[in-house]
Amino acid sequence: MKWSFAGAALGVLTILFVFARLESDLPTSLQAQKLVLAELNEVELIRYDETGRKLETSRAAHAVQIEGESEMLLGALYVEREDEQGVLWQLDAPRGISNPADDTLVLTGGVSIRRGPDVIFETEELEIGANTRSDTYSSEDKLRSRGGSLKKGSVRR
Repeated sequence: MKWSFAGAALGVLTILFVFARLESDLPTSLQAQKLVLAELNEVELIRYDETGRKLETSRAAHAVQIEGESEMLLGALYVEREDEQGVLWQLDAPRGISNPADDTLVLTGGVSIRRGPDVIFETEELEIGANTRSDTYSSEDKLRSRGGSLKKGSVRR
């Protein structure tokens, strides 16, 4: 009887020791989940110049900003702008990341830019830098017009 009690006590202590050891070995480097700071659906932004003339209309089906990050994640982005000659420019992209810290917009997932009915530019990824006034796009791109097509890797505006 003495050994049964001592064996049971030893067994309980062993189990408690194992549980205490497992608890202290839990990973401590797990990053906390970030929360959504802002989430918007069906966003539309219209920009005007100082005289009140409409410059462009931008739409996104979905926009999300994560807590602690300056970037805005965009879904189903569409931008429409009329140039000085009165020709309509249209931009479509399934996904985008807007970063106000460096005034960049990175569009991904198959970007399409149309200038009127005649010119279509398609690329997998497009980065637009407002401060640098440059656009960089992926190597898988096509520029089509009634006169043919063209391929290249970077353009300055």
